[in-house]
Amino acid sequence: MLLLLATGCTTGASPERVAEIRALEAESAARLTAEGEILFRAEPITVHTYKGGDGATRLLEDGELRRGIREASKALYLGRTAGPALVAMAKRDLAYAYSLAGDLDRAATYATEALETAATTPVEWFRPATRAQVVGPAHKILGDVRLRQGRVKDAIAAYDRSLPASEPDFLPFVLASMANAHLADGNTARARELFRKAESGASPAVRSLVRRGLGRVLLAEKRHPEAARWFEEAARTSGQDQAYERLWALDGLARARRGTGDRAGAIEAYRQAIAAAEQIRARFRSEEFKTGFFGDVQSVFEDAIRSMMEAKQVEAALETSERGRSRALLDLLRGRGRQSAGAQAFADPLGQPLAAASLRAAVPSDTAVVVYHVLADRTYVWTIRRSAITATTLDSGRAALLEQARAFREAVRNRVPDAERRAAALHARLVAPLSLRAGEALIVVPHDVLHYVPFHALRGPAGWVVEERPVSFAPSATAAAHLLGHPVRRREHLLALGNPDLGSPRLALPAAQREVQRLQALFPGAEAHVGKAATKARLLARAPNSELIHIAAHADVDEVDPLYSTIRLAPGEGIPGDLEAHEVYRLALTRTGLVTLSACDTGIGRVSRGDEIWGFTRAFLSAGSPALVASLWPVEDEATARTMEQLYGGLRSGSVRSALRAAQLTLLRDSRTAHPFFWAPFVLVGNIR
Repeated sequence: MLLLLATGCTTGASPERVAEIRALEAESAARLTAEGEILFRAEPITVHTYKGGDGATRLLEDGELRRGIREASKALYLGRTAGPALVAMAKRDLAYAYSLAGDLDRAATYATEALETAATTPVEWFRPATRAQVVGPAHKILGDVRLRQGRVKDAIAAYDRSLPASEPDFLPFVLASMANAHLADGNTARARELFRKAESGASPAVRSLVRRGLGRVLLAEKRHPEAARWFEEAARTSGQDQAYERLWALDGLARARRGTGDRAGAIEAYRQAIAAAEQIRARFRSEEFKTGFFGDVQSVFEDAIRSMMEAKQVEAALETSERGRSRALLDLLRGRGRQSAGAQAFADPLGQPLAAASLRAAVPSDTAVVVYHVLADRTYVWTIRRSAITATTLDSGRAALLEQARAFREAVRNRVPDAERRAAALHARLVAPLSLRAGEALIVVPHDVLHYVPFHALRGPAGWVVEERPVSFAPSATAAAHLLGHPVRRREHLLALGNPDLGSPRLALPAAQREVQRLQALFPGAEAHVGKAATKARLLARAPNSELIHIAAHADVDEVDPLYSTIRLAPGEGIPGDLEAHEVYRLALTRTGLVTLSACDTGIGRVSRGDEIWGFTRAFLSAGSPALVASLWPVEDEATARTMEQLYGGLRSGSVRSALRAAQLTLLRDSRTAHPFFWAPFVLVGNIR
């Protein structure tokens, strides 16, 4: 089955259409309370339940950020009539949710509003809860935000306000966070004192984190031999979460050994730490956020890669990068109720990380797989050919690449002539140092901020990259190897859904409906549904048995919780219309050949430090599709229609990669669509055949 998902929401050429899209975006900022009313009517809550229980906290501490926000939004709506105490508690929970999600500005706003509301609300109105249950956490969240923003003095001041306002069982979290702030401020003596205080009254899980903090104090004081002994002992200590505690003890040991100049010992500790990481059940550890220890497993992989590259262990560093990418998706699923289905589906198309020799063997003789790994101060690149693996170190780190990549994408989106110059600058930084062979096909494995870069639309001395060579993308070299081995599947039956009826003329997509009708003409016997018939229920029922699927609809990437990103289909048959990403994980797309996500930046969304593309990209790959076509920016209606027609037509006689490239070259050579805005938004991820 070929699944082609062209989610509409196109910019079009008219200013009126652009104004409509911007109006919809502006409305989204005010949707929270209105959404709460809708959710409340579907599944009511009571004031006593929210106040007397955990509010939305239990959901948030399980990693269910979007569900927690939805629960808090119901409390916001109910608080209109139930009183300001409930509003204060709801805003506390929203502050916590957005802090966990990394939306620091919004977290600070809700924490401040929670404090303001609590200050003017009589104590008795909080019962059976207490005012301290709002005030202490809200001040602490403000401290957490300021610390993560690098405003250390402001963070310490906020923690000082949280301490006297917090309930006893919350104090260890405040003390540990304050210790982290003093450590960041260089005051190791005060940090040690606060960690000791936090340890005395904490739960076993928090005590384990505090011991990690004490080890960090020793490292900050450059007492490396003493720190190494401390971490060696910690690595031998068993606990409730033994593999996880061992991971961080070994990470500390590696850093201590690096401090003594023992590079080989550090690499061995990193190897053991990564082995421990692979034994860990992925779950959300809220106590780490509460104490300021974020448990960023990816940092262990990054430090290991750096050490291995410095020791010229090129293949070992590549294999470690691959293992980190595999871990990142497991961390995204986080052991929630959906993990078993999602993890199982993910394992089939992408597989377990392969050794360097197996990666080489899977690469076609005319192809180079280029794997990037971005660090703060540099970028490592491995070029994998069947004959050998070579490594290149670029002197560009994350901040510089992020700025340059965003500037280029904005130049493309705004159709400015400067885009060509920026494309050439990125080519010189990212591609030219690799010495690719003439005409050699390229599979790019981006990392971190490089997911924002359309490599096929970079420009070298001889022209655009797409003119020089075929280009596709993969989430990892291991994924590329597995997906290259997929057999070509039948591409005859088309299921098309377009322009779903969402109840508002402003949300109509007439161009998407025309697109579906054009594609229907290419496939006799196609099953096409538009308007009220383009339902989520129909897609879920028909997708597993269809060979070609095309969806032209609005889509939204959820930057708080990627598993709640939505494709907006028509409601019907008692089922709401929004198709959420976690539902895609449950589909069995065993006959799928390709998924296409177009417009509204559905191919990107937000990229986390753990290298997960937030949105549908991973969901469809994990559900069984070996490839997809996604857009990197909102697309123009007519250019999209021409691209899709040529892509579908080319699939009958050639590969997905050749069909998409031919479509891009056709638009590129037309003076009306020669700007990359028109021809370059779509990228192929996965199987090139």
